[in-house]
Amino acid sequence: MKILVDCFGGDNCPKAAVEGAVLAINEKKDLFVSLVGDKATIEGLLAQLSYNKDQLEIIDAKDVITNDDNPIMAIRRKKDSSMVVALNKLHEGDYDGLVSTGNTGALLTGATLIVRLVDGVQRASLVPIIPTVIEGKYTIVCDVGANVDCKPSMLKEFAIMGDVYMRSAFGVENPKIGLLSNGAEEEKGNALTKEAHELLKQSGLNFIGNIEATDMVSGIADVIVCDGFDGNIAIKAVEGMAKNFMTLIKAGVKKGGLKAKIGALLLKDTLRGVKKKMSTDEVGGAALLGIQKVVVKTHGSSTEIPFKVAILQAAKLANDDVCGIIAKGMK
Repeated sequence: MKILVDCFGGDNCPKAAVEGAVLAINEKKDLFVSLVGDKATIEGLLAQLSYNKDQLEIIDAKDVITNDDNPIMAIRRKKDSSMVVALNKLHEGDYDGLVSTGNTGALLTGATLIVRLVDGVQRASLVPIIPTVIEGKYTIVCDVGANVDCKPSMLKEFAIMGDVYMRSAFGVENPKIGLLSNGAEEEKGNALTKEAHELLKQSGLNFIGNIEATDMVSGIADVIVCDGFDGNIAIKAVEGMAKNFMTLIKAGVKKGGLKAKIGALLLKDTLRGVKKKMSTDEVGGAALLGIQKVVVKTHGSSTEIPFKVAILQAAKLANDDVCGIIAKGMK
């Protein structure tokens, strides 16, 4: 597998991207990584690391797309940016996938215009992996921001792509598909979800009906389908709660005095386990499903571990030919 890494654009880049790539190739000996970005800067970071030089190359790109750039204008005008150079290499060359932590809108726009959509797909879907309360079980959400306004037929496509993803990435034989709505009852929802509900009932997928946001991490569904507007709000609410959970615990312990501190000490390992379980650092990035080749978006604040995991994730998705299977499913 040959994976491109856009080394610039994130909060901790390029250091996190370069170190994550080295961790990935040190772990997987049949992996080749191409680091895209300012060559001198990347060489300086690599000089401090130990790795097999036969597994890595640098592709020079002097410019950077920032989060303040307009996505469409940036893709059109910043031709020498690390993201655009990486996307062109993915489209034109014998590369299998791309990992980027840059501007999400620009990555979506660039992947759609340069790498191109799978035939039959109306829009790509941004699909993150979220942990659940069930040990070893994960849920994916299709979509969390790529498409804020959707047609019912698009939600059906998201469900089909999510079904393929769960089968390939997690080995789930018959993924349970849930439709995010404001109630579990079939008659609940707006015009979009009601029409999508009917399409999903007739799709042949393992559709379990509507689910509420309270079940986002319950594990009741393997694939949660929604438009990007609702999905983005829901996923950020989950991330925010997970992020602030330990803050609330610490504040409670501090106010509770000696008794609370003793209790916290006894539960220290358990609380650390809960924090680790609900962290997304080791589950991978958000895949852009519906693109002709594998594209994975990592969180803007990703450090070296999330980068490593995302690179290995991209290699696995490419090896499993997820894009090819999605293409077949769209026919």
